[in-house]
Amino acid sequence: MYDMEEIQQELSKKELRMQRREERRNTEEKVQQKKKVMYVLWWIAGIALFGALIGGIVWAIIANKPAPLGEDFSRAMPDEGATHVTEGEKVTYQSQPPTSGDHWPDPLRDGIYDIEKPDEAIVHSLEHGRIWISYRPDIPDEIKEQVRAIAKREVRVIVTPRAANATDIALAAWNRLDTFSKEEFNESRVRDFIRRYRDKGPEYVPQMTGKTY
Repeated sequence: MYDMEEIQQELSKKELRMQRREERRNTEEKVQQKKKVMYVLWWIAGIALFGALIGGIVWAIIANKPAPLGEDFSRAMPDEGATHVTEGEKVTYQSQPPTSGDHWPDPLRDGIYDIEKPDEAIVHSLEHGRIWISYRPDIPDEIKEQVRAIAKREVRVIVTPRAANATDIALAAWNRLDTFSKEEFNESRVRDFIRRYRDKGPEYVPQMTGKTY
């Protein structure tokens, strides 16, 4: 038979084992609870990040959305054809500046030029969807600089002086023309024309090609 001391020792061992099991159970419960909290926090962080991402995309779309175009002051011009002629051959056009017609095989390369360039090369550029901003050489330098500044912020645009222009400033695209005096110069009018009629030529050629002549 067991004596009392042995029984007490056995009970103490059982109590110790039960206490340890209880401690392990409490520890496991705390770990599981912590995991649940972290899971919820990760979900909250993910939802917040997703919301921020969507908000950023929406903001970017709104911020980069082009402003509405203003009134279109340009007019449609008769189509004079698009036949290639030998480089150096002079062509007579119906408008000043021309917006279509016979032209040289190589277009004028995109850019801002300080000297006049051949109409026959630029008409080919218009066929490729370019915008041609030309001005009479005697307009104020301040306006010339404003025109150049607009062109520097755009692509597929050509700027040249042109003494034969019927007005101070002309905006030309394929079969489209807007002309106005230096007093009527307005940056929005120029930018709107570019946005409306760039890449509207018979041939879509986004890459820069041609000569500088």
